Amino acid sequence: MLRKKILKRANINKEQLLELEQEIRFTLLSKPNDIDNLDRLGMILFYKRDCQGSLEIYEKLRVLGKKDSETLGFLGYLNYELGNYTQAITYFNMFLDKKPGDAFVYFLLGNAYSRAGKIIEAINSYDFAIFLDLDIYKAHLDFAEEYESLGRDKKALVEYIAAYEIDPRNKNIEVKINELKKKIKDIENRG
Repeated sequence: MLRKKILKRANINKEQLLELEQEIRFTLLSKPNDIDNLDRLGMILFYKRDCQGSLEIYEKLRVLGKKDSETLGFLGYLNYELGNYTQAITYFNMFLDKKPGDAFVYFLLGNAYSRAGKIIEAINSYDFAIFLDLDIYKAHLDFAEEYESLGRDKKALVEYIAAYEIDPRNKNIEVKINELKKKIKDIENRG
């Protein structure tokens, strides 16, 4: 499931990720089109926060024939992360052509449309997500927590603010927003 793939945390440290990456890259020297190892490498790069490298691997997988809905959705997500909103929208729509009932991808599509300035399309996508029973508030919180765990404080802040705008009753989120704002400001003042 795409949501689990995106929000899954790697339970190994950076050194282990690097070691696993080297092992896979070594194997790929003799079998450069090994789909399973390319898929694993793409995820490792994603966990290392190298979305561009991961995107290149998943584009190669697509060229090699891996065109399942999860791959298309993940390509959409990687493009979204890199600010390529038009491409993200294309991939999310390709995913939805194959799996039209996926509320989470409608949510991601809404985010991409919103960032691309296509507000009506964003609202329609969010409406579909809600109609299909997605808790958008929880989705924003899930992303906020994931971004925060990855050290991506600015992106976490955006997601916490989005959740807070949906339901401002949760004072813990307000506290988290203020903590992140202070942390980001402190980092910017140091650097």
